[in-house]
This record gives sequence, C-alpha cells and structure tokens, in this order.
Amino acid sequence: MYAATAVFVLGDDRELQPGWPASADHLSVLLEETSVREDGSRVCKVDFLVRELAIPHLVPGGEILVMEGPRVVASALITAVHVSG
Repeated sequence: MYAATAVFVLGDDRELQPGWPASADHLSVLLEETSVREDGSRVCKVDFLVRELAIPHLVPGGEILVMEGPRVVASALITAVHVSG
C-alpha cells in the first residue's frame, strides 16, 4: 500500500493555473499494486480518504497525477470505476 496525494487532470489546467499541478487541489490517495504489465507499467487499485470528493472525477479514461509534495512521481489512467457503498 502506498499513500500520497493526487491531482485530477481536468481540461487545460496546465495552461490556466500558475504552478500547476503543485497549485491544484490535492486529495489523499491510497494505491495498492495488483500486477505489473509486460511494459513495466503497474495495475493498481486506488482509493481516496475522502471518496466523496473524488467520485465526480472518476471516469474511465480520466488521468490522475500522483504527487510527493510539489513533484509528480507517477501518472495514472483510470480504466474502470468500482464504487462501493
């Protein structure tokens, strides 16, 4: 399990917000690796400490940037969404 902060990539944030993504709204994210693909990319289960804030942005094809402080350490492509009660 890996805990960090994350930013959702929304539209043209890179062009509109100075210092983006470090200046964007961050959510606490939990990542659990489930497998590694042949190309070295990882498949992970993702959860958020405050799910209600993340749910509107969770769509297949969406992108998340994983941050450590102001630095982007990974990007993630949402392939499926499973919301549990």
